[in-house]
Amino acid sequence: MTKLFNLSVILAFLASSATAADLNTTELLEERATAKKSCMTTVPGVGRFNQYVKYDFAKWTSFPLGLSISNYGITADPDDDEHPFDQYYGPNNVILKRGRPLQLRVPGGQTKSPVQGAEFTTAYDDILYASVRTVAKVSSVPGTCHGFFFYKSDTQETDIEIRTSYPDQIFLTNQKSSRTAAASTFETEPPCDMTAGFHEYRFDWLKGVTKFYVDGEYVGSMKKNVPTVPGSMVWNNWANGGSWSGGPPQRDNVLEIQSIEMYYNRTINMSSNKNWGDGHIDWVASYQVYEEFVAGQEAGHQVVAPKGENKAKKAEKRAAQPGAGEPVKKKQKKEEKKVEENQVPKRRHSV
Repeated sequence: MTKLFNLSVILAFLASSATAADLNTTELLEERATAKKSCMTTVPGVGRFNQYVKYDFAKWTSFPLGLSISNYGITADPDDDEHPFDQYYGPNNVILKRGRPLQLRVPGGQTKSPVQGAEFTTAYDDILYASVRTVAKVSSVPGTCHGFFFYKSDTQETDIEIRTSYPDQIFLTNQKSSRTAAASTFETEPPCDMTAGFHEYRFDWLKGVTKFYVDGEYVGSMKKNVPTVPGSMVWNNWANGGSWSGGPPQRDNVLEIQSIEMYYNRTINMSSNKNWGDGHIDWVASYQVYEEFVAGQEAGHQVVAPKGENKAKKAEKRAAQPGAGEPVKKKQKKEEKKVEENQVPKRRHSV
């Protein structure tokens, strides 16, 4: 399959005015930023991770900073009966309204290419090992595939998939790690009707093993084809007319996601973050925290300041002291230049 276009859209922004909604959102962000002071989080029986986040979507009025709504197409392969329709993941099918779960929609009644679906990913692609818990309600309309998974490439992928034409099964897979390998996969039964309520679908991707849980109950693991390279987390709802997804659906098929909780490692933190070992929040490496700090300042909240800003203030004090000469001013300029560079971290977009 060939991608028609790949324009990953970051739909994550905060208004600068301190309205009630803005204050609520900023309080959530501030809570996250403050929680990042400790250098590592230990999950009993799982491992240690340098990042943690929980998205409770009913509390959000705009799409979270750490997530990215997909906007791209996939071309059908004329020689592949499993993919008769082109696909398009568009932002209009990712629906976020305050007080409600996040919705991923495949519109009903589609008969021509491209078949529209919905997808979002983490806004960064350097995740290496994670415990990801998605609380979701499966659509009762047959004809799509719901996916919660890790993805770097077709040979570096771990999936939780639910085919809405087969609501009594959950498909758990490590995709084949090479062209000659076979995928590692098994099926499990849900504890009850997945379309009647919200349930937690979890996978722990660790070094050498992936483990799967449903509503906190362990259902199995795999040690073959475990991904070994950093990538992104992905959530989607799609149909292409093939036998796997079925469909396209006759009526709107909506996957509802109540929350996502992730313990994970970002490799950029482990390799380049100078402050992590001192117990400070990841400032330069993670653009999320920088934006959260700015949002908090605009709304009048007190948020932990970066080390660079403290250095600038100290430099100003030294320059203002009696007898401070030219050498001090030169040093101050260097400090200010360094702070300016550090406060504009590079954004990392998912592929």
